[in-house]
Amino acid sequence: MTKPLKSSRWFLYLLVAWLISQASLFGADFFKIREGIIESAWRKVAFFYVTPNLTLTNLGYTSNIFSYKNMAEPDWTADIGLECKISTMLGNRFILSFTGHPSYAFYLENADQRTFNNQMQAAVYTYFGPFNLGYRFQEDHLFRQPYSEFGAPIKMDFTGHHVTLDLGRHDHFFINFFFTKNRSEFKDEDYLGSYNLKSLLDRREQKAGIGLNKIIFSRTRLTLAYEYFDYRFIYEPGRDGSGDQVFGELEFPEIGRIKGMLQLGIRRFNPDNPLYQGLTQPFGSGKIAVSLFQRLKLHLQYLVDHFYSFWRQDDNYNERSAGATLEYYLGKRVKVGGSAGWGKISYENLISRTETRRDDFSSIAVNIGFKVFANIGIGLEYRVYRADSSLPEFSRRFDFIGGYVIHEF
Repeated sequence: MTKPLKSSRWFLYLLVAWLISQASLFGADFFKIREGIIESAWRKVAFFYVTPNLTLTNLGYTSNIFSYKNMAEPDWTADIGLECKISTMLGNRFILSFTGHPSYAFYLENADQRTFNNQMQAAVYTYFGPFNLGYRFQEDHLFRQPYSEFGAPIKMDFTGHHVTLDLGRHDHFFINFFFTKNRSEFKDEDYLGSYNLKSLLDRREQKAGIGLNKIIFSRTRLTLAYEYFDYRFIYEPGRDGSGDQVFGELEFPEIGRIKGMLQLGIRRFNPDNPLYQGLTQPFGSGKIAVSLFQRLKLHLQYLVDHFYSFWRQDDNYNERSAGATLEYYLGKRVKVGGSAGWGKISYENLISRTETRRDDFSSIAVNIGFKVFANIGIGLEYRVYRADSSLPEFSRRFDFIGGYVIHEF
């Protein structure tokens, strides 16, 4: 009776060592993940839980597919895809999960912009005693606007490894050790006719840290964490650097009137280039949904962060943005809503730490949605986006009217 037990323990120890050696971490509650898979599965086929989702975005007409004011190009567009998640359990000890999301970006008039996208994730979760362990691999091949400073979409590849080790009780208090290893590759070498994105932005990132997590009330989780990070550029080592950050997070449960997450912290960055000055500044992001009364729902979001720019090698930029959406349910099957967002991007030189450029942007939209079945619906939206830059060639604007699929009605 003891030999199988010893063998199983050795197998778990080897698995832990292998997962940690792969690099990267994130919080993984084994029992909560298993419960979520079973409850959300569309159908169980043999030993597999299958959850498909049709995705449909940007279906409609836009006045400028490239966003930039000085290169306006209208077109009819559609991004259509099928996301499918397949999971299985091995006994009561392991969860294996795979998610694939192939999609196609269609342009009616600009055939050269048509392209296939693919997003893929594979994950494994397990536990032993008070430990929860998870590993996730991600690989994306995308054609889109990855950050706010971009107007025209770009092609990029992303691969990431994530590992996490939790110690303690997820319903009370636990410690989370995490490590991440990512690689970003950009395909455009003549963006806007002047910028080699591959040379400027291809990089490897590593992050490691520890988080203290406490359930404070009604499954709301408070986290205090420390993280160390390191950036290495493939073709521009002058942009290399490292640093650390401390931050707090407040995550609200899926049940209740408030859902979502709020984050705020302080980051310290130390560039390797002796000509560049270091920086210490706040960062954070948040996205919450608040149910008001029975028919009204309010969504709030914000972003405060620092990014590498494609504009100039010795310039980075800070983004400060916020937005709100208000939805009102006319009945069980119809809802109307409106949203507004504002923000600014301020560029600063890494040598002098002076502002060299500023973009101010805003977005306003109205929409109406209709439930089709369960929590699935279809929506129609009209959106206006404007971005004014201190350098006129970077001013961006477009109007869009079209439809989309709603997965949470």
